[in-house]
Amino acid sequence: ALKGSNPQGSLISDGTFLYGMTYNGGANDLGTIFKIKSDGTVYTKLLDFDGATNGSNPFGSLLSDGTFLYGMTYNGGSNDSGTIFKIMPDGSTYTKLLDFSGSVNGSNPRGSLISDGTFLYGMTYNGGANDSGTIFKIKPDGTGYSKLLDFSGSANGSYYPLGSLISDGTFLYGMTYQGGTNDLGTIFKIKPDGIGYSTLLNFSGVADGSYP
Repeated sequence: ALKGSNPQGSLISDGTFLYGMTYNGGANDLGTIFKIKSDGTVYTKLLDFDGATNGSNPFGSLLSDGTFLYGMTYNGGSNDSGTIFKIMPDGSTYTKLLDFSGSVNGSNPRGSLISDGTFLYGMTYNGGANDSGTIFKIKPDGTGYSKLLDFSGSANGSYYPLGSLISDGTFLYGMTYQGGTNDLGTIFKIKPDGIGYSTLLNFSGVADGSYP
């Protein structure tokens, strides 16, 4: 398992290499970042996650801005609540951008980051004011963190976001695993400045599914 085990996210490509992460395995059994050529040759482990220092158990996928790879870990960091990090495609210059800490900025992200060129946007599964997850943005250098929303089973009807956000240039869209009118999850939208939140769908079970 030194190369890693149990990948949970997706691969990304820069045209030469595929990049990905594993949830477990590696030197500390806390996950890895790796790259491999599209023909299966030249596997390279870029990082062993170690827990407190650089995070552990990445869930989502990496994001590239052409210079750095960005990602999140579900656990680890100084509060064992997950991290946001960046790293060069050659495995150098690892930088921890944020330690998730619970009520203040969320904890345990389970999706991936997206970028609008200025900010990175993401969600946490837990943490926030109601321990029901958050939506946040942060600059690629680790500054400018802002919490856009605290999920709440009552106020906004949703909690435990899973998956990642998408953007159409005006709104961010996402889903929550639970909450909503039927407590079976929701689809929502929100503006990148945190206003304009609305629930687009309350999942109801047989008719349209549950627990995205």
